Amino acid sequence: MSDQRQRHQHGVRKNLAEGIGGLVTGAAVVMLLRGLAKARGNRNRQAVPDNERTTTGDSA
Repeated sequence: MSDQRQRHQHGVRKNLAEGIGGLVTGAAVVMLLRGLAKARGNRNRQAVPDNERTTTGDSA
């Protein structure tokens, strides 16, 4: 039996557009994951102001 499905032939412009779209989508995913990682890291750290740091009394 021969394959009777229609073959899709894409032009150069369509291939470039799909490639650029994939690149933009990939970059957006990376930036989203990086932002989530930073937000998660900042939530785990607690900032201590300089005037509230404890000292042992040994510092001059």
